[in-house]
Amino acid sequence: MLYNVAKKLVTVFYKSRFKIKVIGEDRVPTEGPVLICSNHISDFDPPLIGISLKGEMSFFAKSELFKIPVFGNIVSRLNTIPVERGKSDRQALKDSVEALKEGRTMLVFPEGTRSRDGELKDFQQGASFMAVKAGAVIVPAAIKGKYNRKEGVTVVFGKPIDVQEMVNEGKNRKDITLRLREDINNLLFSE
Repeated sequence: MLYNVAKKLVTVFYKSRFKIKVIGEDRVPTEGPVLICSNHISDFDPPLIGISLKGEMSFFAKSELFKIPVFGNIVSRLNTIPVERGKSDRQALKDSVEALKEGRTMLVFPEGTRSRDGELKDFQQGASFMAVKAGAVIVPAAIKGKYNRKEGVTVVFGKPIDVQEMVNEGKNRKDITLRLREDINNLLFSE
């Protein structure tokens, strides 16, 4: 309930502040487990992806947010999974795999942090780990443009990656991660 109310409020706010274009949302499976993986250019990215798709989504939030009075309580009720940044957080990975196994859609930024210059950074293997463990498909996504009314920001969803098929072909997490990075890079330079 709170998620849907928050999503409506964020949608109104974003559409009043930014010119937004969404491409390929029909490529995203409506039933999980689905892992949305995107580049990361702004703090505005998680809500943008969330309002670009129907239904609810789970995502990571830095653990410090959960400690803020009142706000922490709200964040904890918005399908968020706390993560300790700057180290390998096994509990966050475990919780994310469980969320995916429940058939949920989850958002991950494989770069691990925002790109200050907009260039795609090296990817961590957490997304491929989660997808393999949960049997999830990965949907690559690219956020490009500017968060403003003039130029605008575009979200492009790519063709889902069948992780299980790649595993059956003998591919490992590193191979999956490289494929994901390549797909997102291609989306960034598509029309």
